[in-house]
Amino acid sequence: MSGRKTREPVAVVSVDRPRQLRAERRAPEPDSPPRERRQVLASIGLTMLLAGCVAGLGWALQSDTFRLREVSISGASPAVQQAVEDAVAPSCAEQWPGYVECPPDRLGPSTLTMNTADLMRQLKTIPLVKSATVRTLLPNRLEIAVTERRPEAVWLVGSETYRVADDGMVIDRGSTDGLKVAIGQVGGDPKKPGDTVDMSIVKGAELLQERLPTEAGIPPKRIQYSPDDGLAVIADQDMIAMFGPPKDLDLKMAELQRIVQLAKDKKATLAFVDLRYKTPYYRTR
Repeated sequence: MSGRKTREPVAVVSVDRPRQLRAERRAPEPDSPPRERRQVLASIGLTMLLAGCVAGLGWALQSDTFRLREVSISGASPAVQQAVEDAVAPSCAEQWPGYVECPPDRLGPSTLTMNTADLMRQLKTIPLVKSATVRTLLPNRLEIAVTERRPEAVWLVGSETYRVADDGMVIDRGSTDGLKVAIGQVGGDPKKPGDTVDMSIVKGAELLQERLPTEAGIPPKRIQYSPDDGLAVIADQDMIAMFGPPKDLDLKMAELQRIVQLAKDKKATLAFVDLRYKTPYYRTR
């Protein structure tokens, strides 16, 4: 064998030393405020907010900014416009029909505290006003829309002449032109504007006014009403026909026609007819 030494490959293994693991330090989190502290802060904030609201409301109530300066009225006749203006803004001047403006030294009440429901009820006490709608427009304006009653009949009380609306309300002393019937009150408490009349009385008088000339040949000169005797018609030659309460008028008209025919057959002139009872009574001249 040869004396040369053969070198064998040698494997070298390197082992790393284990590293030391160190926990990473973080900055400590700030402590959250306690619940009591948060509640105190919230209470302080709410108190300040309420105080600000109260101060603002007090300023608004005392400020002229929200005091009534303008009033506009629609749907009303001149007489009703004047009555509404007197009720809502008596110290203000009308600039043109249906529009009122208050001068700086005579402003109206605050629009913030104005009770529109009470104002509507107040306006409905005006006999001609059937209904009224009131709307406030901030800061200082009022809009009023009026629906008026429609006159239908004339109500006579002595020398006074009133108009009665289609719902029975006695409204005013206005023009009677174009109204269907005139009724004179005899006895009882005299009616006046603001009072009401039973509409069955008005409708009964209208029926007699329309049908008596054609069905009985008796044109009414006057129609009267009293609480005791009901409806009565005064015709030519002061002939009187008593109809009583305004019911069963068709039946009473039929009885009157029969009596008129009996008087004609006898060639007599009727002086008085009483149709208030079951058995009619009549008298001739």
